[in-house]
Amino acid sequence: MANMGDYADMDAENKESAEVVCPRCGSRHVAQILHGMPAFTEELQRELAEGKVVLSGCDTDIAHPMPSYHCNDCEEEF
Repeated sequence: MANMGDYADMDAENKESAEVVCPRCGSRHVAQILHGMPAFTEELQRELAEGKVVLSGCDTDIAHPMPSYHCNDCEEEF
């Protein structure tokens, strides 16, 4: 029998493997937005070069939700 931790792991895997689609243009060429000051590792540099990740900065606005994704085709952030 699986415990609740097993289900949480499955949900995390499903979210990571789910393909994100831009709501504006329908593109699947979408990058995750990283907010804050990330550590510049070789992996992060590779993901930036491949268009899998974009950097947002450190400013936060509590009144408006911060976007999680950036469309590499139409520049929409959502």
